[in-house]
Amino acid sequence: MDGSDEALEDAVLDVSGESAGETGLDSSSPFFVSKKAAAVLKHGILKQYVVPFASKVGRYAPDGRVVYLDGYAGPGRYEDGTPGSPALILDEAARIADFRRLDCYFVEKQRKSYGSLATLVGEAQRKGVSAHALKGKVEIHLEQVLERAKGAPLFAFLDPFGLGVSYDALTNQIFGSRRGSTGRHATEILLNFNANAVRRIGGYLNSSKDFPGKNATLEAMDAACGGPWWRDEFRNSADNVEAVRRITNEFAKRVGKAVGASSWQIAVRNRAHHQVAYYLLYFTRHLDGAWLFGEAVSLAQVEWRRALLPPPENGMLFSAADTFDEEEQQREKEWVVAIRRNIQKLQRDIGSFKIDDHLPQVMSGVLGEARQKHIRAAVKELYREGKTGCNGVGDVRKLRITGA
Repeated sequence: MDGSDEALEDAVLDVSGESAGETGLDSSSPFFVSKKAAAVLKHGILKQYVVPFASKVGRYAPDGRVVYLDGYAGPGRYEDGTPGSPALILDEAARIADFRRLDCYFVEKQRKSYGSLATLVGEAQRKGVSAHALKGKVEIHLEQVLERAKGAPLFAFLDPFGLGVSYDALTNQIFGSRRGSTGRHATEILLNFNANAVRRIGGYLNSSKDFPGKNATLEAMDAACGGPWWRDEFRNSADNVEAVRRITNEFAKRVGKAVGASSWQIAVRNRAHHQVAYYLLYFTRHLDGAWLFGEAVSLAQVEWRRALLPPPENGMLFSAADTFDEEEQQREKEWVVAIRRNIQKLQRDIGSFKIDDHLPQVMSGVLGEARQKHIRAAVKELYREGKTGCNGVGDVRKLRITGA
């Protein structure tokens, strides 16, 4: 996939959850006492995606080496012992060590959290995992990590508690230093774009009060967005909801255009009826990445929905968990119906086509929810009904949909 493929850039995967990121807390905050719902989502995505990514692109790299960067790592584990993203990734690195070398770099600026992180990384090193704990801001270590990543695929997870790396660091340093799009040059980023920070900082624009730090905060937002363009977007929006949506879209498009990547946006809310707390923005230069990421998000959302189930109450004959599997099956049936409808529309509009060439259209309305198995199910149903000559057997991406 290259920058000319804009089909995925506007795809929005709406989910909901909870996070420390939207509160502005640092990594030594009480948030790290226990795992929250949105952490289940983020960690599920990482767990479902990093290994397939490393497995696929690592085959083209010397010694099967793939570099993983976590720029805002935190302590690595929650105080109750639940794995954070570093612990999860280190476990995955150990699991695939026989066929891939996942070279991990974890950056953390808070002293207490760094101490816990360093201990965790030391344990992994003694088990033979290639891992490094770096103290300070990610910008300080970025050049060093990118130098070590030369000749190897790179996946960067940037999940700050507010404004993260600058637009220049994102586009010129990380992506700009890596010109290829496939194999050992593959570069992908999962970035937290904080909607609450946009709302809070944008509010300064409408305030006539001049207080210490106001200009510095606005300039920090300029640096994160790649210029002051976001100010007009905020001022020209009808409300905060529109402002966040417009600024997030424009930011993703600007990054994509600058680095030749497509992007997906995963909207995360505290509850389904709440405003967006933040977006997880995923950037990739290759269609393979988009397919793998879609599978990971879909599977992670199942974990997330399960994590939101209320605990059973004493004396209750039934609990929400009792009907969870049945509800998931109903969701899947609805996804298959939607995909069938999308395929038939494509048949009417363009005739014969290959699934791989029309991912956003085939998955319209269920992108990030459904998976490849649901595409296959839809194709097989259409085949049994005599509405296509494709029987749904084989690699889903290579299936060519024809008329009856």
